[in-house]
Amino acid sequence: MTNEQIGQRIKELRYEKGLSQEELARRIELPRTAVTKIESGSQEVRFRELEKFAEALNIPLTTLVEEEPPLLESYDSAFSMVSESCMPEYRPAPDALRTILLLILQRTAGDPQMNERHLAATVQNADLMHRKAYGETITKRTYANLTELQQAVQKTLNEMVEANELTKVSSIHSSKPRYLPQKRPNLQELTAAEYVMIEKAICTTAV
Repeated sequence: MTNEQIGQRIKELRYEKGLSQEELARRIELPRTAVTKIESGSQEVRFRELEKFAEALNIPLTTLVEEEPPLLESYDSAFSMVSESCMPEYRPAPDALRTILLLILQRTAGDPQMNERHLAATVQNADLMHRKAYGETITKRTYANLTELQQAVQKTLNEMVEANELTKVSSIHSSKPRYLPQKRPNLQELTAAEYVMIEKAICTTAV
């Protein structure tokens, strides 16, 4: 969903609950001007803020962000079409892939199939959905195909193991190792839309 759609939904739900902007702002500990901008869609709402809105309005988080997932193109053809020149603005995000991997691994820590290949496919799925909806990938990077993305994922996983952010463990179900997170992802680094796309990718990416 766009910032405008999320803001409009917050505004409608606030009306339904009979809350003023001042009262809602007090409940979520934000200035009233911030609530005004969020409702108008002129200010991006972060995931933690979205959680506060849901709690203040006494609704499930999905009520604020859920929509029909966009249809996906084939992975390789879609990624080969992406280029930095066609994106609205290229902004480097060196830790974006790290954050995405931590979130995926936190949500799937008990899944023996979540190896490097499946991680790369999940990241790719999230990137594709976000690009189709918003015009840019979550990782803010471009990859020619899944193999290239998998190499980037493997490199990042190795760096995270060395930094004690992950523990590498062997699996009896696969010849490939899997990874257990030793820290929580910083969700402040993700927008609400990015978080939703990652969650959808976790649920829809085939093993």
